Amino acid sequence: MRSRLLNPLAISITAALLGMPVVQADQPHAVDWNAVVQSKFGGFDPGSTPGGDDQVVVQLRHDEKVAVKTPLLVVFPKCANDPKVQGQPVLNLDEIIRDPSVQPRVVDGKTLDPRWKVCVDRQAFLLYPGDRAELKLSVDFVRPVSEGMSPRVTGTIYQVPWYWARKINDPDILARYKHLVHPAAAVTVDLYYRLDANNHRWKAGDYETIFGSPSKGTAVTRDYSQVMESMPVAVQGYRENRRLPRVSSKPNFRLPLKQVYELGSGSERDLPDLLTSNPAALKPSVFSRAKLAGHGTVSHTLSGVFSTKWSADHSLHPGFGFRVEAWTRENGFWQKLASDWVQSNGHWTLNVPASKGFRGDHLRILYRSYNRYYQPQNKDGDTYSWRDPDQYNIGSSFYAGHRYADTDGGEFNSVGELVDAAMNMWSRLYWDGNIDPVNSQPIKFHFPNTWNNCGGTSPWSCASWDGLNIWLIPSHGRQAKVVTHEMAHALQGKFWNKKWPANSGGSHTLSGCYPDRLGMALTEGFANFMPAWVGYPSRNVADGGFASGRWALGLDAEKRTSPPNCSNGWENETWVARTFWDLHDKHSDGNDVLWFIHKGAVISLYLGNGVANNGDAMDMRDFENIYRNAASPGHQGLITDIFEQNRM
Repeated sequence: MRSRLLNPLAISITAALLGMPVVQADQPHAVDWNAVVQSKFGGFDPGSTPGGDDQVVVQLRHDEKVAVKTPLLVVFPKCANDPKVQGQPVLNLDEIIRDPSVQPRVVDGKTLDPRWKVCVDRQAFLLYPGDRAELKLSVDFVRPVSEGMSPRVTGTIYQVPWYWARKINDPDILARYKHLVHPAAAVTVDLYYRLDANNHRWKAGDYETIFGSPSKGTAVTRDYSQVMESMPVAVQGYRENRRLPRVSSKPNFRLPLKQVYELGSGSERDLPDLLTSNPAALKPSVFSRAKLAGHGTVSHTLSGVFSTKWSADHSLHPGFGFRVEAWTRENGFWQKLASDWVQSNGHWTLNVPASKGFRGDHLRILYRSYNRYYQPQNKDGDTYSWRDPDQYNIGSSFYAGHRYADTDGGEFNSVGELVDAAMNMWSRLYWDGNIDPVNSQPIKFHFPNTWNNCGGTSPWSCASWDGLNIWLIPSHGRQAKVVTHEMAHALQGKFWNKKWPANSGGSHTLSGCYPDRLGMALTEGFANFMPAWVGYPSRNVADGGFASGRWALGLDAEKRTSPPNCSNGWENETWVARTFWDLHDKHSDGNDVLWFIHKGAVISLYLGNGVANNGDAMDMRDFENIYRNAASPGHQGLITDIFEQNRM
């Protein structure tokens, strides 16, 4: 975490962001980098090219402020490739959307080669405090395309004990023992190129130069039917029954306080309320389906399917969580007719009340990436929306077809993944956690962040303590774990009324021991726990099981016997996260033999017991009695066992 006041003279952002409070919560970080040798343009030979089509030299810098003045081991893979295409073209996607049990009819064909490959000249670096080192990259453009792309390679960073470094002092030998050291952070060397397939030429530049900057208007969707024989589809996404936030069917929708737990099997039940002093603050402030009461009959029924193409796998995914709106200008002014959600399978339906007087002369369908919970936007504050081509003289029943937004490259790169990750967190909090996370204002996702250094020397990802602003660099916006981590800070900001424990600021790593900054270890530990809670709903994950899927973590939330080797668990954010997870999970290990039945128990007990005053001392030890008090008489010791085995 870093703490500093934003300087409006140094950052080109809108006036709405000037004078913003201190930026406090950022991603674990230890090494900075910048390109020192890189050509601006050149030619390429499709296929594997020895030595690559471009050679880049970057400088790695040990940020001693972050790494607490310890040596750092940085380990890169030998080579990194363009993300694999997840799916294959599907000829019967409409049937699958109607009936998830239908088997896909795929288009047989050769698997597409990766668009790029990046290799390094050295895989391991040992950086002492203040050190700098050069990493040479060969960038090879394998498949000729005419589009922007981000060749990247990610190194894992480990804090190395001084006695190891002095005794071995060889990064390649130290890398053999990296499994004995807990990861501290990661560094992604992210380069930007645009290819011209016809002339086999490329150009390099910054993010805006290569991908462009979204205009203030809306982009136009594309027709899936025109590309269905060549567009890869992530079929599983259209089969998942993910639920949208709604007005709760339970009249007493509240954040639970008294929880139940189980030693064996059991069933969930309704739980008492948490914040009875201000029940209005916890009422779900979400969009519900358009209610037609008082509007008379329906004049038009509109429907369609909306999807997004992701940069993470170059495949089509349902536009879960986008808002769809119907507008008309048939009377000479814009009039909103209806709005609703895009469902988890991409389908949407709008009912236009007869009271709107819509004649069907003119129709515009819009797809919004924002809602009352979160609002993706560029550095100028412009939000991201798409629209279908306008329709004229439609009937009372109109099907818009299957339209999609291309968020794989271009100025909207990775917006599809960002919205999906944010919506998953909202859905799980609402339904599984019984928690309403919506704040008084939408969380502003400043994405892609290419201007806010978050207190460092280059753009990074961070959140403001008021819970209303999150900055995400391009490579983080498509990582669900990062999106969820930063949204967890916003969630805490809401329920703790923007009050934070003492020593919550400052830089940090996953493996650092911070006896003088226990508030930081607590808040970052909770934010590290949340991606595990959202991304691994089974609650039964064994050691090593947190490295797969969209929410793959940079830490193992289950492996209690692994480093970091701090004197006390409450001094380290990873140990704190593991304690939260052991209170929640169903996987028994060591003395962890119970779990809270209610899926939102661990979160709600944390959120409901914040500091009384901003800057009060608080750390994970304070929560042992809180969780003990939620247990039945005679079983409090089992809670203590979990805290103690996580060095609490």
